[in-house]
Amino acid sequence: MTQESGSTARYTEKRAKVYDNLIRQVVPGYEVLHDLTTLVLRQELANDAHILTVGAGTGHEIECLCNVDETWRFTGVEPASEMAKAAQERINYAKLEQRVELVKGFVYDLPEGPQFDAATMMLVMHFVADDGGKADLLKSICSRLKPGAPLIFADLNGERGSPRFEKFSELWRSWQLHAGMPEHQVDKGFRTMIKDIHFVPVERTLALLYEAGFEAPEPFFSGLMFGGWIAKRKA
Repeated sequence: MTQESGSTARYTEKRAKVYDNLIRQVVPGYEVLHDLTTLVLRQELANDAHILTVGAGTGHEIECLCNVDETWRFTGVEPASEMAKAAQERINYAKLEQRVELVKGFVYDLPEGPQFDAATMMLVMHFVADDGGKADLLKSICSRLKPGAPLIFADLNGERGSPRFEKFSELWRSWQLHAGMPEHQVDKGFRTMIKDIHFVPVERTLALLYEAGFEAPEPFFSGLMFGGWIAKRKA
């Protein structure tokens, strides 16, 4: 895949500029999720760790993690052109070029073989169809992690049409309104969700992680339809 899909191409320059504020109104517990990710990585990693960030976005996550340990190095992959541009500008402004490599592309564009001490993938995989795409993405990550290395992973989950999905979709909508997002923008977001987001039940997510080569995942975050797990590559 060399061209941007619909889910990546929609991140225009305008959307990339407002993303960091917008995401906090969309994801319940967004700050808590990232705080917990920081704590998990502190617990799991030593100095001089090399961390893969799948879906580098605007670079906010990498910049924050750079402040946790000044010896950590990062490789971030981001397929959306405008987001990758914003991330590079952020990294340059923070003078982190010596510690951060940004790749405009996908995980499978990276050299093969176990090279990373950890990986993060926040709110990415729900944009990938469960037609082999989700499995291939997780396998690509796993094969580039050292044995025993953790993947810190968060995603939307649910089974379309189920009573729980309908209930939590409505709660999620209410959350966004409560967080200050205009109603017309919430409605637009839900129309996009129907088109672009590929939901799978939690059980399917856990099975995909296991089949990709990870040990049984441990949950560390939950907020409405969002869940977070720690999954270590099998030794």
